Amino acid sequence: MNKYEFLYKLNKNLDSFKSSDRDEITHYYDELIQDAVDNGENEDAFIDRLGSVETIIRTIKKDDTFVTNVKEKKDFELRKVFSATSKLVGYAIFVFVIIVIGSIAFSFVTSGASLLVVGTTRMIIGIKNSVSSMTLIMYAGNIFLGIGLLLLGASGFWWLIKQSKDKLEKLLEWIQKTLDKRGE
Repeated sequence: MNKYEFLYKLNKNLDSFKSSDRDEITHYYDELIQDAVDNGENEDAFIDRLGSVETIIRTIKKDDTFVTNVKEKKDFELRKVFSATSKLVGYAIFVFVIIVIGSIAFSFVTSGASLLVVGTTRMIIGIKNSVSSMTLIMYAGNIFLGIGLLLLGASGFWWLIKQSKDKLEKLLEWIQKTLDKRGE
């Protein structure tokens, strides 16, 4: 995502804020991105490190001093909201979940592929040998079951690739909130 897309999406999601606060926050992120680019950083990579717009909005809503700090031009990073402890616990949980989902997805893909290959092979052999229609229906069922398992496994891998980053951010926020409550 480039700077203009990011700022547009940010401004659009700040609709619950006063117009002046929305302008201050948008201007702050515009300057932050521009400073990074001026210092030789890649614009898209820097914006990606800032986190998703949804995470930024949630953090701004949680942090009463954020808008004040932006107005006073204090130098701080959004990522410092999370403590080292919450990140460690969050990443440990997240890695465990990724391993479990990845293993399940891999199992579905391999099972589906083997059922698909075996069912197709037996179907071809059965047609050549003129087996009964019930046997052919059984082989067709194996093929469809294989396709279903293959698609289910592929969707598990798709989730790992596309959706897991936002889920990790939400998990880290929840852990931070829980740790903050226990620390009071």
